Amino acid sequence: MIIFDSFIHWLHLMAAVTWIGGMIFTSFVLQPVMRVLLKPQERMPLYYEMGKKFKVIQFVCLLVLLATGLQKLWQLRDSPAIFHSSFGNILAVKLILVLAVLVLSVCHSFIWGPQLTALRNEPESPIFQQLISKMVFWGRLNMTLAVAIVFCATLLRFNPF
Repeated sequence: MIIFDSFIHWLHLMAAVTWIGGMIFTSFVLQPVMRVLLKPQERMPLYYEMGKKFKVIQFVCLLVLLATGLQKLWQLRDSPAIFHSSFGNILAVKLILVLAVLVLSVCHSFIWGPQLTALRNEPESPIFQQLISKMVFWGRLNMTLAVAIVFCATLLRFNPF
């Protein structure tokens, strides 16, 4: 059983690292470099192609995180008192943060991203600029929430119940 539990935990961690690592890399490395080297109309095709590719990776990570997270929750079913402890409180915060990240990710990938793609030939328009600002703000918030989820996971790991 320990091998199975370890594998589930490892899968959960790998999916989280891949998803969050992609957000961090994009925010702190890729976007700043592209802003320096490329004009907005040159960046858009790259963002579009990266977005398509990352959306697939994000979706796979999401499925893995949901499946492994549900498995990890299922393993706690025999200890209902755990949900009325500090562990349960931290878990509740983590799950609320997960829900917020999911909502923001859906908005980013399926609403704002396609809107931006539709306006890609008008990078100087006010609507385009507003949408970019919105995506940057909510994207950074989403990344911050994802990092907070990792912190909650750390608290859970070291919580004595």
